[in-house]
Amino acid sequence: MIRVVPPAAGTDRAEISVYGDLDSVIGLELRRVVAGHTAAHLVLDLAHVGFLDCAGARALLWADGHVCGRGGVMVIRNPSDLVLRLLRLLRFDRHLLIRQSGDTAGASPGPPGD
Repeated sequence: MIRVVPPAAGTDRAEISVYGDLDSVIGLELRRVVAGHTAAHLVLDLAHVGFLDCAGARALLWADGHVCGRGGVMVIRNPSDLVLRLLRLLRFDRHLLIRQSGDTAGASPGPPGD
């Protein structure tokens, strides 16, 4: 399930929360939702995602590319340990802006060139 919080008046920031498994089915839904958004700053909350497969991970890369292609920024917020581990194994954390709760530095990409 995907829940969309529309931008507050006068802002260009939207939030999308994903619940359950981020797989091929929800990945397609996520692409459709992101494609319909025009907010420059998009926060993708993955705190309630318990499972991520390769199709879901590709949907995250697509969403980031889509938002960046419009000149915006997408932030993945609060991925579960399992989701973060898979993103790191795939080395997607080097391309995606990921924030954990309590992360004051902002991004958690790996060092360049690894």
